[in-house]
Amino acid sequence: MTADIGLRERKKNETRAALSRAALDLALRDGYDAVTIDAIAAAANVSTRTFRNYFSSKEDAVLALLFDVDDHLTRTLQGRDDAEPVLDSLEACALDLIAAGDDFDRAVSVTRMMVEHPALIAHAAAAHHRSSERTIAEISRRMGQGSAGIAPRLLYHASRGVLAAVVESIAAGSATHRAAALVSEGFELLRAGLG
Repeated sequence: MTADIGLRERKKNETRAALSRAALDLALRDGYDAVTIDAIAAAANVSTRTFRNYFSSKEDAVLALLFDVDDHLTRTLQGRDDAEPVLDSLEACALDLIAAGDDFDRAVSVTRMMVEHPALIAHAAAAHHRSSERTIAEISRRMGQGSAGIAPRLLYHASRGVLAAVVESIAAGSATHRAAALVSEGFELLRAGLG
């Protein structure tokens, strides 16, 4: 986020993050099926009505962290030098995301939960399309192409594929401390054409 963000916007972001954290924490502690919107709101010290101002469902709240990845990628990509090759920029953005630490660990937890609750996968896929368009638009701008072109979309999905593969690998048992090395390995495989 930018340093000049207003107090109101900062408060909204904090409330949204608190609701998302509460939803995931409750799901991890009590089990996803036991989580209710009322419980999420109570854990975040807000009303159910306030919850509904931010999320339309408990699924949205639990999965919010995954959607925030695209916002992070877009913001980080916008801060990179336009002269840098786009794939290098996307790798740097992915490494920056991993360096954020706690959010990455929570993304691994969400991924594990999605394996146990396949309905979350369908919900995530539908919402992901909306959140991805901003990142694709930024990649398109960097490439000097329209967002309808295949190259910006391919680069986006390939870079998200690296992140997904790393998260899935860690969720399956790889050591979390290897995340950055796995990201770099994934991008090297992309550059090499996957062998």
